[in-house]
Amino acid sequence: MLVGKDGNFDIDALVARSYQLFEAGDFIGARKLLDKAYSLDYENLEVKTALRACGYWKQRQQNLETIYDDGSRGDYLYRQWKHYVSKYQTGFEHPLDMGSDCIKKWVHGKALGYYRKQALETSDIEAFLQAGRCQKTLGNYEECITTLRGAVGLSGGNNSRLLAELADAYALIGESQSAKVLMREALFLDASVIELDEIISPLFRRLIDRLGRGIESESLNFSEWLPVYGAIWGVLDVKRELSAVEYGRLKQSIYALKSEIAISNEKKLSLAPKLINHLLRLIDHYQISGANREAIDEVLMNIKLLSPVIYRNYFEHG
Repeated sequence: MLVGKDGNFDIDALVARSYQLFEAGDFIGARKLLDKAYSLDYENLEVKTALRACGYWKQRQQNLETIYDDGSRGDYLYRQWKHYVSKYQTGFEHPLDMGSDCIKKWVHGKALGYYRKQALETSDIEAFLQAGRCQKTLGNYEECITTLRGAVGLSGGNNSRLLAELADAYALIGESQSAKVLMREALFLDASVIELDEIISPLFRRLIDRLGRGIESESLNFSEWLPVYGAIWGVLDVKRELSAVEYGRLKQSIYALKSEIAISNEKKLSLAPKLINHLLRLIDHYQISGANREAIDEVLMNIKLLSPVIYRNYFEHG
């Protein structure tokens, strides 16, 4: 009911109905209701703020009509949502939680449609990734997992960004074992390309935030330290034995990283976390495969030479 018992328009009802229209993407209809509410109370902060948000998204919806590529349309909506949350919303006079939540559903539902179409027509890995992110934001975690698993298969299983998103989705449904395996694999393959701000599950968010309190998140090698501390703190504590091929590649990578680090102190600062991560993976392999203690101690000595702090932490938390 938009009309109260006294026959006058009910402001709360007008605002609530306008939010329903936000979720449907009807910003023109929402504007009419909010204009009516504003005429009844010029000082209502929620109404004034809702009008501002409505105007922002009405303009973006119009801009969308000038973009003809499905993937680009999805990207435009996704970028505009990020801007809305990080910049535009900061100037609001009212938190507008309910209104923004309805807008979020419209934005990501609309973007999902574009990404899904792009993915199915072109097998574009990026479109699959973004479709999965939209599903995750909408709370459709099982669908997100299905989408991302398909994309992982198409990519050959070695796309760090896909694996990290899939790990996050598994964590959100409580499948922590699968989540840890996938996240550790993603961070080992290429930690630098993973967009940590897209990770939302409490399991991994706590790890990222805890590390962020000790290391500047803008640091060039912040993401490289994540698997190191994740393993030490027991978050990424799932171990697996490597195949003969994987073991050979790991040893080659360790040798190459050591050679680079030997060039200068600058190289040591930038590559140390990556090398330590490789060494921790080697220790895991040795422990599972039953290697002798001398082999493990040799690896630990390499870690101690790179970072006495990590060496101490390993034994304190191990």
